[in-house]
Amino acid sequence: MIGSSHAYATFDPAVISQTTGMDSYILASGSQNTVQAYFNVKEALHYQHPEVIILEAFSLDGNNNFRYGDTPDRDWKKESNIDGMRFGLTKLEAVMEQYETRNWGYALFPIARCHANWSDASRIYSNLAFYTEGIEDYSSFHPSQTAMSAETMKEYAQADYDPTEIGIAEVNEIHFHKLAQLCRKEEIPLYVVMAPMYDVYIRSINYDSWTSKIAALAESEGVYYLDCNQYYHEIGLNARDFENAYNGYHHLNSDGAQKVTRFVMETIFGQEAD
Repeated sequence: MIGSSHAYATFDPAVISQTTGMDSYILASGSQNTVQAYFNVKEALHYQHPEVIILEAFSLDGNNNFRYGDTPDRDWKKESNIDGMRFGLTKLEAVMEQYETRNWGYALFPIARCHANWSDASRIYSNLAFYTEGIEDYSSFHPSQTAMSAETMKEYAQADYDPTEIGIAEVNEIHFHKLAQLCRKEEIPLYVVMAPMYDVYIRSINYDSWTSKIAALAESEGVYYLDCNQYYHEIGLNARDFENAYNGYHHLNSDGAQKVTRFVMETIFGQEAD
């Protein structure tokens, strides 16, 4: 599973194992866009050959990593992803494509900008341990136990409709095509799944036009697209569940993630969970 925080708040690897018998992991980071997801898959293919890749559709939004914003390139959304890649040709390509030439060194050598990581002995030791020993028992799934508060729900319910167009950033569209082509080359099935969001929030944005563009983009590459926001009843989300299945308008909690993961796996693979 690849994508933004919607991916690691939605897909529960334990449920995937129960439903399909497959091992899985979530290769995602906060606000990760499809550009980064593409390079993550390209990097992963150096070491493994996944049976299936699922892209969470929110990574196809207008997030272009603020390439031409007030602080071009100096953006944690890229750095949190780039810094986790091993040094090699794929990382070089990712940096060259996402950063201006003058910032390639800034992107490639985090030690030059993350001085706080080396400010005391304990941090130096933990950084060295990461490189020499790796990470044990790591899970990218973030099972939140928090339920959305009544105050938060009222806030969303009272929100005015936002006519601002939510679209697909051009760089995300380009790299979605690259991702689909890469998966075809490697003979790996690719799926696009939109995780459910709080229904009141969806009604406050131009959701239908945005998701129709995503559906058309997926269809152009022959990729199956599943919009979970069209299947609240089938997933088992009802009016009362919105108080228990979400911890905010964008993200599910652990109970919601279990329901959605089971539905997605059953829909894609046509299997029943034990």
